[in-house]
Amino acid sequence: MLVTVVTVGIGSYSAFHTRGSELSEINASLDFVTQAARDNPEQSMGAALFAIEQLTLNATLTFLSAEGEETIVRESSLAYAGAPAAKIIEDATIRPVRVSAQEPYQLRTVKLGDDEFILVARGISAIDEHFETNIRALAGFTFLVDAAAAVLLFFFFRRVNRRDEVASLARMQEFLGDASHELRTPLTVVKGYVEMLSKKQLVSNEDQNRAFTRVGTEINRMENLIQDLLLLAELGESGTRDIEKLDLSEVLSAHGTDFTTLNPQRKVLLKIETELEVFASRDYLSRFIQNAFANIMRHTDSQSAVTITCTKSGKNALMMIEDAGEGLPDQAYGENIRSLNRFDKSRSRENGGSGLGMSIMSAVIEKLNGSFSLRKSALGGLAVVVTLPLAKD
Repeated sequence: MLVTVVTVGIGSYSAFHTRGSELSEINASLDFVTQAARDNPEQSMGAALFAIEQLTLNATLTFLSAEGEETIVRESSLAYAGAPAAKIIEDATIRPVRVSAQEPYQLRTVKLGDDEFILVARGISAIDEHFETNIRALAGFTFLVDAAAAVLLFFFFRRVNRRDEVASLARMQEFLGDASHELRTPLTVVKGYVEMLSKKQLVSNEDQNRAFTRVGTEINRMENLIQDLLLLAELGESGTRDIEKLDLSEVLSAHGTDFTTLNPQRKVLLKIETELEVFASRDYLSRFIQNAFANIMRHTDSQSAVTITCTKSGKNALMMIEDAGEGLPDQAYGENIRSLNRFDKSRSRENGGSGLGMSIMSAVIEKLNGSFSLRKSALGGLAVVVTLPLAKD
């Protein structure tokens, strides 16, 4: 019900707003023509005709005598059937009036004296057709949204019926929060690059090609995320990804460069050693890094500094992402990340998160046989610390 109300409300507002804007444009042109006639009382008809030609309007211009005889001075594509009732003509001297003829039009008139009038008319059939098309499209879209909502509700209630109601509702809330958190991260990259491309902020071919490549990569990753999240809802756990030998330095540098580009107000420092190879899933690793960056953008000021570090530490690769934000409550640093629902309930609620992002990040690192912890950052905020076994030659 809520989905229907929101969809109809937004769609109706858009349709009516568009129709109102188009009608306002027509009314403004009619006002301009009639004002020109009033400003030139000695040559009212000539002034009105000149104004129509000046604006290249598709308008009908006629002269109505005191005896009721009408002379068409300028024709248009409007199928004009003659002057309307006297009351409508009088009202049209004050403001544009809609005339519901066989082909509807907006009418504006100028009274010349002795019951003589200049009539200016512009057809609005195209506006009405456009409005009807938008309403039909809205109805079709609303039906599709309702159908999709009905399908989701079907699976939701089937899940509730299988298990205890309270436990099922809690898991569904976690799933929805997980989906929102996971999908927001690639959308941020895509939106950022699209905006920069549309504003021509990326001038060189190299920057443009890199942007298109990154956008394509993130779109493909969103498709995989959706598949994983649906599987998560059905089975209660994410799917597996192929483990391969990959360059952690290259993956972190690519995402770090994206983060720097999309956050020009931040001071971002990259301290990444080269050629640190690990056995991991590129998709899982990218999801972890994107989640860490998304948390920084969501929970810190837009000008807070960030340091991204990747170094060799014995037989492991040490990756650390630090920010200069407010950090977490002191008690959160010693808790089990996987068991946490929210580190700070008000913080999660105010920023629209579910609080499950850290749990997902921890699960990703566990799948890669690494370790994950949270510390206080040297910058004053939060430090996300990860160790992964280095790949043996």
